Amino acid sequence: MDTGPFNEEEFLLFLQTEWVGKHFISLPVSDSTNSYLKELPQCDSPHGSVVFSDHQKKGRGQYGKRWVSEPCANLSFSVIFRPECANALPLLTLGCAYASLTVFERYSSESLVLKWPNDLLASGLKLGGLLTESVFMGMFPERVVVGIGLNLFQTTFPGDLSETAISLSQLSDKPFSREKILAELLQEIEFVYSFWKQQPSLLRGLVQKKMEGYGSWVRISVHNELQEEPYKFIGISERGELLMLNEQLDVHTFSYEQVRIITGSEGIPQTGDPVSSGF
Repeated sequence: MDTGPFNEEEFLLFLQTEWVGKHFISLPVSDSTNSYLKELPQCDSPHGSVVFSDHQKKGRGQYGKRWVSEPCANLSFSVIFRPECANALPLLTLGCAYASLTVFERYSSESLVLKWPNDLLASGLKLGGLLTESVFMGMFPERVVVGIGLNLFQTTFPGDLSETAISLSQLSDKPFSREKILAELLQEIEFVYSFWKQQPSLLRGLVQKKMEGYGSWVRISVHNELQEEPYKFIGISERGELLMLNEQLDVHTFSYEQVRIITGSEGIPQTGDPVSSGF
């Protein structure tokens, strides 16, 4: 469902942040908002800058998947952060996912969950996802770019996505616009960044409670190989890593890209499969 071009003036009227989105770039068409922000000179991309695109032609998601999003129907944007250190960057990504869930829950008639490592789900269907990319200068991040794609008004999806994707408009009877949702989301991201810097344990607790499978025994795939034994999802580490307990009560720590939690009849994801959001 094409809602018309993004209205930047209306968006700015809704925006109430102190620094996130104050430098805002709106693009009618782009290859990738993440790539755009990664390539901008530092003087043109201060901390908290946001690049939004009405139509991404070469969006990408986690594990090299293609990102599929109907023009002028959803939200596809990236935020740049310039943190002082590289500690717990995965937790920042999870925090931005939590911010997305927080805003969507204001409008959704169904409960929502976060699926490790970067998806937002409603009844097992994908509402959106995130992709974080960093540029380092030696041991320190010169920039961290968090790309976020969220399905708002798209009601038809190509191929297999018709059975795995959903939009907020299909879950809500409340009025909303892309401009209002984006403004609210950037404010939540600003809150999350503050928690990430000053109260990371609080942020971990908030994220954990919304993670699919938290506190339960689940199956996992590690480097795309399904593990035979079940693991209990016991939480997220201070660095934003996944903490899993095996049947011998040994705690295993997995990095952001190593592991997928397998639920229900879900299969193991294959590289290159399309997803309904990306950068």
